[in-house]
Amino acid sequence: MSETNNPELDPEVQPQEEIPAGPPAEAPVDEAARALAEAQAQAAETYDRYLRAVAELDNFRKRTAKMRTDTREETLRDVLLQIAPVMDNMRRALVQENATVEVFKQGVELIYAQLQEALRGYGLEEIQAIGQPFDPVYHEALLEVERPDQPPGTVVEEMEKGYRLRDKVVRPARVVVSKTGGQNGK
Repeated sequence: MSETNNPELDPEVQPQEEIPAGPPAEAPVDEAARALAEAQAQAAETYDRYLRAVAELDNFRKRTAKMRTDTREETLRDVLLQIAPVMDNMRRALVQENATVEVFKQGVELIYAQLQEALRGYGLEEIQAIGQPFDPVYHEALLEVERPDQPPGTVVEEMEKGYRLRDKVVRPARVVVSKTGGQNGK
């Protein structure tokens, strides 16, 4: 054998270090297992928070629905307590046997005023219509009539009262509106 073929004698060939087989190869596996366990724990915690949030939202919806129902019932009870005296007065007016038409009319007017006052206490207001410019937010035009004494687009008659609850229209006033004369071409 020649010296060049012998690795021990060749100066350019360096001896190789031995790579230990065993524990160092297991370190990346332990790290991956630990990372997986942390991710699973975090996922479980996130899922638990999600379930709690869903349950909390469901409970909030139930509480809100119950509060809304309770509020509605309490408001209705208050309204009925305000209207009960009006109903009593109407019953009294109807059982009067010797009342004249004028006395009966006065009684109905008093009952109407009492009912208006009770509803006004809850924020219900009449919409002013007659003599006002037509406004489709507050008025519903049923008819247009020629009225030379009124500017066009003015409410000249009210067929049904309109009402609003604070700033919201409950029912628009149903009205008759003036128009300019000669719209038929003559």
